[in-house]
Amino acid sequence: MASQVKSGQWVNVKIVALPKSAAGRKTMIRLFEKDQQVKEERTRLSRSRKPSPHRRGGRQWWDRPPRLQVVSTEPGATYKVFGSVDVLRELESLKGCVEISPA
Repeated sequence: MASQVKSGQWVNVKIVALPKSAAGRKTMIRLFEKDQQVKEERTRLSRSRKPSPHRRGGRQWWDRPPRLQVVSTEPGATYKVFGSVDVLRELESLKGCVEISPA
């Protein structure tokens, strides 16, 4: 699994189970936001959700819409991330929940 993967190469990561802890789910979301397709979708969504101005106390205020969740943490979802040393270390902490294979 992770022993086949060396740092400095692209890896495919498939979710097989959800982590039991909230910290594990946050780690999973943070790692999968590094996927190129997720980055492109995030950019597209940010362009379509413009901040709207309004006046408050004689000054201009900007209401920024909340960030939408792009990453799916459902079992079966697959992402491709660059396997740097820190990413591989984080994936190793999620080894019971993900399958790792070289891309």
